[in-house]
Amino acid sequence: MNLRKEVIHRLLLAKSILAAGRSAFIGQPNPHVVARQVLCAHDAADLVFASIADHQQKLTATHKAPSMTESLKLIDCKNGKQEGYFKQLNDARNSLKHVGNLPNSNQWASVAQDVFEKLSNLCQVTLGVSLNEVDESELLVNKEARAHLFAAKNARDLQDFKLTLSEIGKALFVSLENAPDMGRVEVGRPKAEDALKLAAFGVPANDFLRLQEFLPLVSGDWPDEFGRCEPSEPLWKQSKFGHPGNWREEVVDFCFSAYLNVALSVQNASPIPYAREFSDLYEYRVTAKEDQVEVWEDLAYDDEHLVETYANRARPFRQQKRFLKKGESVIVPTHAQPFVSDDLSESGKSIKRVRISVDEMSGIGAVFGGSSRRAEFVNLVDVEITCVPMKWTQEYSLALPEIPWEEDPPAFQTETLP
Repeated sequence: MNLRKEVIHRLLLAKSILAAGRSAFIGQPNPHVVARQVLCAHDAADLVFASIADHQQKLTATHKAPSMTESLKLIDCKNGKQEGYFKQLNDARNSLKHVGNLPNSNQWASVAQDVFEKLSNLCQVTLGVSLNEVDESELLVNKEARAHLFAAKNARDLQDFKLTLSEIGKALFVSLENAPDMGRVEVGRPKAEDALKLAAFGVPANDFLRLQEFLPLVSGDWPDEFGRCEPSEPLWKQSKFGHPGNWREEVVDFCFSAYLNVALSVQNASPIPYAREFSDLYEYRVTAKEDQVEVWEDLAYDDEHLVETYANRARPFRQQKRFLKKGESVIVPTHAQPFVSDDLSESGKSIKRVRISVDEMSGIGAVFGGSSRRAEFVNLVDVEITCVPMKWTQEYSLALPEIPWEEDPPAFQTETLP
């Protein structure tokens, strides 16, 4: 099917208008219920006829839009127009609207289903697709997302609901990867903050959180040369929601609908700025101010280090490693935490130490009967610290400057370290 989105929008709206009447229980016809269904059926027919006429380029930019019956006459179709039936529907609707006469309940009791079938057949003849086959997935711009959704539909037809949800999870990953900048939203991890981000695009927060509960965890593989990530293989957490009790037909139907709501809401949305973490953009450059700047090795974490420092002046864990020359620099990733912390010099003077290594150092902790991690440090007064943009920021032309390092104010220092 190769239809413009303006055509599909009207077909989908017509389909949704008829949905309630088609699913209604058919018992003793209620005149007022039938009257509402006649109005809805007329509106749906009007939309479908205009959509087909537009697709056939029969609509012109006139001051007056054609009526339902006029649009039907414009349609190029030898068989299946059912003009007699739709003229009766038009007369029933006009009599109700302009005179107040209720439609014949027996004649129009099943109007929603009858009109749906007639419109569906007309769409098949003129557009090559029945109304029943038209769904929102046709509006997805991203071809990869559409491919995963197509695979999900095939799995649903085979009653493989676990695979269906896996493919929906991949489709959601692709759609979110291509969405406007809103920060990382992980598929399969229900988080209130992510739901609030998407609420700005019109996605119901509760629906998104429920969708996330039903989906497996889908993360991204390594990005390609264009920075795009392929969805990884789904991971299910059996002890939580990843079990057959949640792999049901009504669940996948909900997830199809919820996914399409998310994908269609964000795919054409205007980008909005979001706050970037310092650690996503920068790393530290520690530069010696003079020759013979000592680098020593010690316990890495404050809780162990401070106990050992203040309780045992012998400092068995502190070892001199080497010296930095004036101007010599060390690049330190931001995840080397704590980066700056309290210490005592060998003479017992209070100082600030700067961590300049990341990996676990020698196994000396094991020698002393523990498994404490160690790192290398320098004295803060002996070095200059700047924050340098990561290499990838240059490749994406972010043009970030190198900036002086600033210690976090005390009000923030009680927050949990990354």
